Amino acid sequence: MKQLCAIFFLFLSYNVISQTVNIRGLLKDAVSNEPIIAASIGIKNTAMGTISNDEGVFQLTAPKEGVVLISCLGYKLLAVPVSDFKEETQSIQLEQSEEVLEEVMVTKIPLQQVLLDIIAASKARFNKPIVLHTYYREFVKLNGKYKKFSDGLLDYHASGGTKKTKSDLIVKQNRSFSLSLPTEDEDEVGATLNVQKGISNSYSFEFLERQVINKKDFENYDFTLKSRKNKDGKEMYVIIVEPKQEVEKSLYEGAFVYDPETKLIYDVDMHFAESHKKYPRVISLLGMHVSPLDIKFRAVYKMVNNNYVLSHNNRYVHYKYWTKKYQEITESRSDLIVTDFEKDDLSFDKKEVYKKKYLYDKPTKYTGKFWQKNNAIVLTGEEEKVIASLEKDAIVVPETE
Repeated sequence: MKQLCAIFFLFLSYNVISQTVNIRGLLKDAVSNEPIIAASIGIKNTAMGTISNDEGVFQLTAPKEGVVLISCLGYKLLAVPVSDFKEETQSIQLEQSEEVLEEVMVTKIPLQQVLLDIIAASKARFNKPIVLHTYYREFVKLNGKYKKFSDGLLDYHASGGTKKTKSDLIVKQNRSFSLSLPTEDEDEVGATLNVQKGISNSYSFEFLERQVINKKDFENYDFTLKSRKNKDGKEMYVIIVEPKQEVEKSLYEGAFVYDPETKLIYDVDMHFAESHKKYPRVISLLGMHVSPLDIKFRAVYKMVNNNYVLSHNNRYVHYKYWTKKYQEITESRSDLIVTDFEKDDLSFDKKEVYKKKYLYDKPTKYTGKFWQKNNAIVLTGEEEKVIASLEKDAIVVPETE
């Protein structure tokens, strides 16, 4: 069975070793032989990292004398010398660990308040100003067919206070393929995810505070607190959020994983509850009706040399739009991984800041096949076919001032 994994491991320093090689690996469950999805792969003594794709494959730039650390929730931590990797893709099997969630008795503080407290603590702990070097990609479907794809090496310059994160986006390299030029109506519909918010929801928890954990909605949910041992034997707490069955509304379900000592969140996974999708929410505005069919949000965090930062996130939205004349179903999914980071001295050129909502509005521009390097997420066979098809028939976006 395919596993969705989380990152809970420690990189030890910022040093980037100059003599590097590109390695590839294929992660599989040692028992079922199924691919392991979204496992965390990093290099010991560096801040670099990546994740495995939906086929369990990853690629990573690594120092020749380095050690690859592979971490995945539900599996034993594995360390593999870079020298063990060959030119071909290395097959690696992970052994399952015996992690059991146990009920935790909390009598003094309501779990709703605990949730608010850990979010506040996490906001206050994020290191800023900081520049996050990321690989970002997005797929868009319209009425069941792929319509757009974009990816790129993006630098998010994050700054701001403890409550709000500001991010200035600089696009270093990118590809953008679209089967049609974006229209004003399409922009209003919001068919794709806003690239400007690539890290803001993960750092400010805007989406969660607005849609899930605001105080007025607490009465719609049940909260359960459980504990488990992390891979290094450390106890982690999990707040499980579930909608009350008697509430007839479109609601979410999911979990927050956090350290009970530091109150820092290490994993957030929230999505529409299957049990409550039968209560669709409809928004009407100027003759158009909008109904969200599914929304998913996941963010994973890590501690690197006393820096608490985002590791990767995933966003997915599935909407239905209709008027008297037409109906459309849109799906958008974005993946963002922080491949490296550094303290930001805020000396970047403000003229280079990209201000548009969508990455596919930016004409394709790259100097090398960045998607095959730079710790980017490896494309699956199906994804490569989709991108090749879009590239073949894409309409070129004109350069604008």
